[in-house]
Amino acid sequence: MLGILASSAALAIWIAYGLANAAVMRSATAPNGLQWTGLQGIGAAIGSLLLLPLASFDLAHTASASEAARFIVWAMVMGLAGSWFATWCWVVASRRLPLALAAQLIVAETVFGFAYGFMFEGRPPSPAEAIGATMQVAGVCSAIAVFSKPCAPSSLSRKSVAQV
Repeated sequence: MLGILASSAALAIWIAYGLANAAVMRSATAPNGLQWTGLQGIGAAIGSLLLLPLASFDLAHTASASEAARFIVWAMVMGLAGSWFATWCWVVASRRLPLALAAQLIVAETVFGFAYGFMFEGRPPSPAEAIGATMQVAGVCSAIAVFSKPCAPSSLSRKSVAQV
């Protein structure tokens, strides 16, 4: 039950973020994409620092100084390359794509999370996991196909224009 509640809360937060980000990036006074990405990165860093006391490990007692340094360097590289660059790409996409299509991009995070998790566990996905990931990718491909088709004016819009 806690997992369902946490998943629902995460979904609501992602929806709110996507709507707010798109609104900011499409406004007349939209910030520069790099500045907006930097602000989000600073906010995420502050949020991470606030959560640090809740971490379930004691790095000083479980790792040597060289292991801890290597972990910190990789965390910085992944933070810049993965999170910051990915956020910048999201900001650019939010500015240039319809919200309904830009929102589909978050599926990539889930699918890559699956892939990294399976690599970490050293196992292939179960049939249910593979079907779920395939359905997510197929859904995004379907959305891209729908948005790629040119819109034909409907007879209702032609009547409305003719009446005006």
